[in-house]
Amino acid sequence: MPRWNYFQWFILGFYLLEDAGDITLRFKTEMMTKLSTLTNSKYVLGWNKYFYARDNYNLDGYIDFQGKRKYFTIDSADAPFLFDVKKLNRVSIYFKMQCPKEYNPRGFRLTDNVYIPWCDHAHKDSSLLLTERGERKLCVNLEQYLDKIKPLMIGPRRLARGNSKHALITSYQNYLKSQTNDKTKKIMCYFGNSAGPISTENVINPDWDWEADIISYYKDKLNHPNEKRYRATKILQSLGSSYDGRLITEGHSDTGKSVTHEDMVVPLEDFCDHVSHFQYNLNISGYRMSIPNRFIESFLVGTAIMTDRLAVKWYKPFGKEVVETVEMGYLPENKVNWNQFENDIIHLPEIDKNMVIEEYNAKWEPKVVAKYIINTVLEN
Repeated sequence: MPRWNYFQWFILGFYLLEDAGDITLRFKTEMMTKLSTLTNSKYVLGWNKYFYARDNYNLDGYIDFQGKRKYFTIDSADAPFLFDVKKLNRVSIYFKMQCPKEYNPRGFRLTDNVYIPWCDHAHKDSSLLLTERGERKLCVNLEQYLDKIKPLMIGPRRLARGNSKHALITSYQNYLKSQTNDKTKKIMCYFGNSAGPISTENVINPDWDWEADIISYYKDKLNHPNEKRYRATKILQSLGSSYDGRLITEGHSDTGKSVTHEDMVVPLEDFCDHVSHFQYNLNISGYRMSIPNRFIESFLVGTAIMTDRLAVKWYKPFGKEVVETVEMGYLPENKVNWNQFENDIIHLPEIDKNMVIEEYNAKWEPKVVAKYIINTVLEN
């Protein structure tokens, strides 16, 4: 599991189920990853990247039960239209952390005028590494695998430096302490950049896993979500002290020529505590319309989410802990109903943090998610 931080939520859930006597848990992985599971050393984790023979987006596993073995994989690719076709062939269940709400033969919808084709993790040029730029293979028959593809969810950006049981549980308990904080403010936002990657000319065969290629290929048919995030931040900043709008870097997301507002940065270990003082955390879908970590980082401290229209789903439907407003995402900025958006912000209903925490405990906490993974595989 090279991208270990993506999977810590599920690993923690498996640890907790093992402590309860429900499962026996074993890891089979590279030695350096095993060391990072047993230690919190930042040096071991830093060395990890030099020991992987091949990067991948997946956490692979199997369940032995009553003499039978069922294989599964968890796909962490941030692109909802990206799948590992080899794994789809091999496993019983394919969990997609960024799972599209619907399958459309045209592809994954970014706007009414833009659909991204269903793609393979793999490049057409097999010599390219996973995240290198190059044309991807297409999933021309994804519909035959739809019964295997199951939605999952997204955990926090990082629970701990290492994957040891002690590290994950200690960090998780630290997050939970913020559940007791009072909701003294209405809504916040915390975004990274004011613009997306720089558009280039003559992109003929785009790599759909590169946002720069998407922006360059479709040109004026869409605008990057960061541009809407910038404008939304300014709206929040204009509404008074109960509103906290933060956009950390002004400039394109793929250049070093940016202005960073260091005074607005919230350290990762303090982020959930910061969020816990607000009734809502604003989301504007970005990065190929994926759901970001801010959802779970909000829910676990009793903060609801206000978001633009969602294009992906979690394994259970959202309730009152998520309020959807107008469509934004990659929509051209002049197509966004900004008046309705601002009106929706001003008239957000009061949120009971205990309701959000109850929903979190019932649907999203680590042990519940781990049970869902296991039961889904066994029921197949």
